[in-house]
Amino acid sequence: MNRSTQRLAIGSALLAAISCATIAFADDATDRFLKALSTIKTGDSRFGTLRETQDFGTFWLVPNVDPFFGAHKPFIRLALDAPQPLPIDEGRIDPLLSIDPFSPITSPLRNLELWMRERLSVKTDLYNCTVAQQASSSIAGQVRGAISNRFNYRIDWKAWEIEGIGLGSITAQFRANNNWSAQNVNLSAAIGSNIIIVDSVENSMNAFLTRLYAQQGFCDDRILVGAGKILPNDTTAANFFADDETNQFLASCFDGGDAMPIGWNSYLPGAFAQFIPVDGFYVNTLLTSPLGALNSGGGFGTVGDGFYLVGAEAGIITALGADKDLIGRYSVFVCNTNAGNDTPSTNNKQSGNAMTLIAQQFLDRDMGVWLAYQLSDSNISPASQEITTGLSLENAFGRHGDGVGLGLAWTDSSTAGDRQQKTIETYYRLRLTGSLELTADLQLIDDPTNPQAKGGATWVFGLRSKIKF
Repeated sequence: MNRSTQRLAIGSALLAAISCATIAFADDATDRFLKALSTIKTGDSRFGTLRETQDFGTFWLVPNVDPFFGAHKPFIRLALDAPQPLPIDEGRIDPLLSIDPFSPITSPLRNLELWMRERLSVKTDLYNCTVAQQASSSIAGQVRGAISNRFNYRIDWKAWEIEGIGLGSITAQFRANNNWSAQNVNLSAAIGSNIIIVDSVENSMNAFLTRLYAQQGFCDDRILVGAGKILPNDTTAANFFADDETNQFLASCFDGGDAMPIGWNSYLPGAFAQFIPVDGFYVNTLLTSPLGALNSGGGFGTVGDGFYLVGAEAGIITALGADKDLIGRYSVFVCNTNAGNDTPSTNNKQSGNAMTLIAQQFLDRDMGVWLAYQLSDSNISPASQEITTGLSLENAFGRHGDGVGLGLAWTDSSTAGDRQQKTIETYYRLRLTGSLELTADLQLIDDPTNPQAKGGATWVFGLRSKIKF
């Protein structure tokens, strides 16, 4: 057998192996997708109810918690030794291993969380997430591997809930971040992905208060107003198929997007107001200080500095399918700012506008798809436009707790001479034990933005672990 024939045989075998693996991996999602398309009829639709509009319009109403000032709360004994194999509020899951080595730590903490919820009306979210990534190439031989870690603790206190008016609550969230990479490498910059962050879990701030805000509802929570330290993407242009980098996509093009003004994906001092004038339709607004993320005083030191980011989103919530239970969200977000790309270094005002169009639709109870387009003036954002689309599937292959996703993105830089970057990301999240999730993540970056990087494909292999206390 000559060399060309050998190469052909090896290539054919490799292609066959990849094809078989791809078919096996995608079979469940494909079956659900085709079945969903065959059952959905355009006539089988309605607008969302008030509760659905609140849930999918990003109204955070602290669910499954009774208010602190309300009915008398019965005495509940704090039983730290009671077994709690799963995080609070998690339904059925199918962990690969029945033995959980973290249970001696997690069970007492979960009992404490449950007691705090029942007695103090405090909802908690406690986890530790570690991400390890390795790239296939880098610029000028820079370090190609990176490890980041995040410890997160969040509390939501539901103070009251007045009939006919609404709830009042306070949210606080603390994070500690670590870069365990050699030389504290910035992997995104090392491979030439100057705009898209390949690991949204990583953060350069060692420890900081990410969220601290109070909110109050009115008119049966048809109106919700709040102020404090917020994330703009929490209340506007959120993608519920790609809004959690610890469970879903790691790349920033999917987790928030990149063609938005500076500060968009940062924690900033600001205020928001959300409205539901009629069931199925919502309007969300925000006003923030875009340079707050650069302020060392916890982000509040920039209040009144003359720089602003203001925006509004209008959207509809629909329900499709034979049972009219497949929720969809279709919205447009527009914003204006006077803080541009050069403002942090020059302190000069640069005005500009940006917008996001996003369509999100469940095709069955566990599977959804989205299509989003962001457009921004080039002087206020590192990217001038970005298109993303993708699919998310929960309870994959019949395993409750597992998840799989696939996303594609096209990103145009605001800098002349940069390349258009194409990004594909896929992940599979495995529930290994009652407390531990392991996620294999693969990103294919075609033509990284930085022209100093080699053209063509750069692969980023990732492994993410998340311990849920």
